[in-house]
Amino acid sequence: MNTTLSIIIPCYNEENLIASKIENLLKNTSEKSTEIIVVDSPKSSDKTEAILKQYTTVSYYKCDKPGRAFQMNYGAKMAKNSAYIFVHADVTLPNNYYELIDKSLKNNACGFFNYEFDKVGFWMRFNASFVKKKGGMFTGGGDQCHFFKKATFEELNGYNEAYCIMEDFELIDRVRNGKIPYEIIETPVIVSARKYEENSWLKISLVNGYVFFSYKMGVSPEKLKKRYKSLTRK
Repeated sequence: MNTTLSIIIPCYNEENLIASKIENLLKNTSEKSTEIIVVDSPKSSDKTEAILKQYTTVSYYKCDKPGRAFQMNYGAKMAKNSAYIFVHADVTLPNNYYELIDKSLKNNACGFFNYEFDKVGFWMRFNASFVKKKGGMFTGGGDQCHFFKKATFEELNGYNEAYCIMEDFELIDRVRNGKIPYEIIETPVIVSARKYEENSWLKISLVNGYVFFSYKMGVSPEKLKKRYKSLTRK
């Protein structure tokens, strides 16, 4: 195993999830090969920082600008290792994530995982089915946990900070357009279904589809974010 990995977690008011997220990572993390970095939004108003003080091996930073693109790029600047993985606070990596990434990066410059939801049901499985194929239109979202070799991420100039939404798809579009070798790891990460529970499966699916296709048509990120926030809870 040659990869040293920085796990970068962007947060925004995640006090209810962050402890369980860190505990799960620590069970499957070697300090010799991995580091954990949490980058909080300047708009957070909860106890995430206080909760993380108990974890001496976790690096906590407060980003000076809000938005995942800023937070994830900030985390990459603070990272010390040879590869990065970006993990949303409501996503759980498989126990053998390190071995899977280490193996993948021997032949690829970057990649991401398949995913499943933490709630069982036909419609949740239906949604997850769209992210399994390498050439699939909807593959590459941030819930799939992007990972990159450091050099590749730097060559791409990281996430485009002009995108306050859809920064994940925009970066993967650049990967594809640049013919950069990547892999979708079949072993899934587990994604929280909380947005679907707080709204509804139909509503979130329709809103996500609207935002995705609007992005493809060139609608500005600011307009997309405003519309997304107006149509969903949280």
